[in-house]
Amino acid sequence: MNGRLQGGGARVETWTEERFFASRTEWQELLGRSDADPLFMSWDWQWCWWHHVGRRLGSELVLLAVRDDASRLLALAPLHLRRVSHRAGIQGMRLESLGTTFRTSSEVFTEYVDFIVDREYVAPAVAALARHLREDPRWGDLVVGNTFTDGIAARILRDELGDCLMRDVDPLEAHAVQLPERFDDYLKALPGSVRRKLWNQRSKIPNVILEYQHDAGDFLDRLDSFHRERWGRAHYQGVRRDFHLDFASSAASRGELLMSRLIVDGNTISTSYNIRVAGREYNLQAGFDNKISGYSPGYLHFGYSMERACADGVKVFDFLAGEGRNRQYKQDFQTHSRALITLQVLRAKHLSLLYRGHDLLRSFSNQLRRQAAS
Repeated sequence: MNGRLQGGGARVETWTEERFFASRTEWQELLGRSDADPLFMSWDWQWCWWHHVGRRLGSELVLLAVRDDASRLLALAPLHLRRVSHRAGIQGMRLESLGTTFRTSSEVFTEYVDFIVDREYVAPAVAALARHLREDPRWGDLVVGNTFTDGIAARILRDELGDCLMRDVDPLEAHAVQLPERFDDYLKALPGSVRRKLWNQRSKIPNVILEYQHDAGDFLDRLDSFHRERWGRAHYQGVRRDFHLDFASSAASRGELLMSRLIVDGNTISTSYNIRVAGREYNLQAGFDNKISGYSPGYLHFGYSMERACADGVKVFDFLAGEGRNRQYKQDFQTHSRALITLQVLRAKHLSLLYRGHDLLRSFSNQLRRQAAS
């Protein structure tokens, strides 16, 4: 059925905020028929982001829904439109993926961004969305952040808006591990040095307790205490805290929230904020006591979390994107990586010239630095 619709083509409608709020059931059903990420592209994450972050930015909601003639929902492209300042102080209107704020400090970081498209109707949905985006005169640049290089949003921007200047910027690398049915099998596949941190070091602390809690406020405070020690600042403050308190409460009501503490002799030595949905467990944030010596509380905690995930039949443990303080520690867990990119399409001619000149200058400067280094 891909690319063919009975009774005619696909049409695009724009949802209001009220329609967005009332759409959870329809949204989640479409998500289940798509290949979009079940956490970050879920109604719960996207609505929570709009409610706490998008409104604060003063953005206009641009939520595009594609339907066929029988009113079947084929696709959703969650976007927002806002005025931004480009280089040299030039103002313009940016159409951007919901959940992201390009080159602007974002209170909530959204990964695995894409459009949500019924896998049986990709071709007509892509054509309808591309046509609508081309015909919308309001935006000077269009940005989809933290998206897959082979995703549907990337396909639309690259293949359907090819007459505009396309920039691939801010690359990231996400890491996840495919879990076997038995945790023992996973341990056997690890290098000896990593296995010792995850498993063997348990013998050094026989009185360890893994405790799950539902008081998100208290948990975020504990996690922040580790952040202050390690990074010199709290993480869950202001809008970010409001978002995660709201989202964690929602996830808990669905049995998806896993906030855990590793406790030794009554003291919390590690915290892990995980979400489990659709057979995948995501580690949103972790923190540990960095004053401990002799064993690694963070690795030990990951070991307990992954052991439980295996026992519960979870297929993937997702460490998401980002690096450690000194190196990419996520590779230790025998993860597979996947590239993320931010795509920017510049349609306004003056913006195209501005960024083209900037990119050429940067490329030339980098070339000079390489020559000087050699």
